[in-house]
Amino acid sequence: MFGNSIKYFKNLYKFVVYRKSKRLLRKIYDIYAYRFHSPELVYQAFLHTSGINSPKDRNSSYERLEFLGDAVLELSVTEYLFNNYPNLPEGDLTKMRSKLVNKITLSKISKELGFNRLIKISEGAEKDNIRNLNSILSDIYESYIGALYLDANFKEANKFIFKTLLSKHELLIPSPEIQNYKGNLLEYCHSKNIVNPEFIVTNADGPAHGLIYEVSIYIDDEFYSSGVAKTKKYAEQIASKKALEILT
Repeated sequence: MFGNSIKYFKNLYKFVVYRKSKRLLRKIYDIYAYRFHSPELVYQAFLHTSGINSPKDRNSSYERLEFLGDAVLELSVTEYLFNNYPNLPEGDLTKMRSKLVNKITLSKISKELGFNRLIKISEGAEKDNIRNLNSILSDIYESYIGALYLDANFKEANKFIFKTLLSKHELLIPSPEIQNYKGNLLEYCHSKNIVNPEFIVTNADGPAHGLIYEVSIYIDDEFYSSGVAKTKKYAEQIASKKALEILT
């Protein structure tokens, strides 16, 4: 009889979790249009440790999914930067990646998506405003990626990462060491009374939806350097960095 009672309460718990998962699923679908095959994964992705009933159930919180999502996110961002900035050295790519996957950036996106309103926490944690902490919000973003990866595949997780993060990476990376080479080059030329450099698109190759641009820099009609990237802006930055190395 005792064994039947335990089984009953376990089944009841699963049923409650399933009902809560379905409600959460509808809210999540409004944020990102993917239909989960396993609703309980979504529930787990948004369940903070304070919201579980027993320390023994710690693995039911989002922490394991966050661990997985962190790895998926790093691979996705790394692959994107590697493919889109073929001329950038490893050091610059690493700086760009670290700025994209840091907790401040991820928590900002998480909050913009409305993930903070969906986190399942205890009353005590609610009073401490845990749902708005950067560390928690960034973890939730990664745990949701982990849930997407498990329920679907890397392609679906990568699609979500591109839509919410990578598609606006130029706005999210406050990186003067990556983005100000052109400005630094213009300032240097002005300070040394050197003729302003000309930035000329010398090649544009590839399909219409994925052109690769080559931008060359000429100073006083003399060629100095060139850069290749998927946008003219970044091709200019790459070329400017090379020109600065030559001039200085």
